[in-house]
Amino acid sequence: MDLIGRLRSWALARPRVLLVDAPGTTGLRWSLEAELDRRGWTHAVSPAQADLVVILGEPGPQLAHAVDVVWSQVPAPRHRMYVRDGVDVAVALDRGVQDLLGRAGSSAREVGRPPPASFLGSDDGGHEGMDHGGGHEGHHMHHGGEVAGLPMAMTGPDRDGLELDVLKVSLGPVHPGWPTGLVLRAELQGDVLAGADLSWIDAESVSEVGPSLDARQSALDHLARFLVVAGWPTAARDARRARDGLRSEEHARRTAAQRLAEEVTGKVLGSRTLAWAIAGAGRSQRDRGTSSAHPVLGRLRHWCDLAVGRDSANPPTPSLQDLAASLEGTEIGTARLIVASLGLDPVTSQRVPESAGA
Repeated sequence: MDLIGRLRSWALARPRVLLVDAPGTTGLRWSLEAELDRRGWTHAVSPAQADLVVILGEPGPQLAHAVDVVWSQVPAPRHRMYVRDGVDVAVALDRGVQDLLGRAGSSAREVGRPPPASFLGSDDGGHEGMDHGGGHEGHHMHHGGEVAGLPMAMTGPDRDGLELDVLKVSLGPVHPGWPTGLVLRAELQGDVLAGADLSWIDAESVSEVGPSLDARQSALDHLARFLVVAGWPTAARDARRARDGLRSEEHARRTAAQRLAEEVTGKVLGSRTLAWAIAGAGRSQRDRGTSSAHPVLGRLRHWCDLAVGRDSANPPTPSLQDLAASLEGTEIGTARLIVASLGLDPVTSQRVPESAGA
């Protein structure tokens, strides 16, 4: 084996993994994430960063199509695998990395990454337009039309009366920390969202999400996913480890997990940087600039309280319509934080009355 081949095999022995969790696979996702953390494998934050794509459960037809779009954005060498309930995740990952190494050795000619434009999308209601971690930089134009099937920016007046580029964008249905199956469609005007609309794909085929899960473990899971979006991977890993430790049958491990939960929630609540980043996020437009409560910060405190066993009143979950309204005028990063703070799933969110407030 030549030097390049040895280096490639060394790098792929600990692949970067992008997870896609179909509805009803939360417990399976926890098990797989625990195994990834035990091995020290990296959780990929975009298709461009991934080596191994792991699909959990049985995706519906629209999610399966979205997975194909994600797969087209993963650079070679790459491998895609499916994991179902009842499968030994450690054995599955061992097999997956061996298949990845085999592909790397046999398809060294498969090189090149998809162009950044593949992360943009059309406004035709399909999933080609869904953002999975890519950017939209470099694609603003001052006229309409399409290039390679992708919509080009047009101009429109912003809130200050200036003419800014307006680009149709989508986020979801597959993105780390983002509720799988949720799609945000909006116009990006300057650096803020307008005309936001939220919907679930495969909604008619999703009837249940799975068995009830322990409240403390679920809170730590929500916290971990939020911290992934907030860009704090080490704290997210600690939250997952605390979550997994609380599932153990060993008293000593559960005790250590409790201490870890207290440590990570203390860091999160004590972080001035995080508090500054989410201050005011999730307010409706009429409340911005007022001294009203900070919805995202309040939900974050809720997850932290539950994680360590403290009583906490559950903040109301907004309907998708109200949530979309709260995203108006926000940047994409802020919109992701707002959504991540809610812990949404396709069943419970659809049961929220349309008149529910944020």
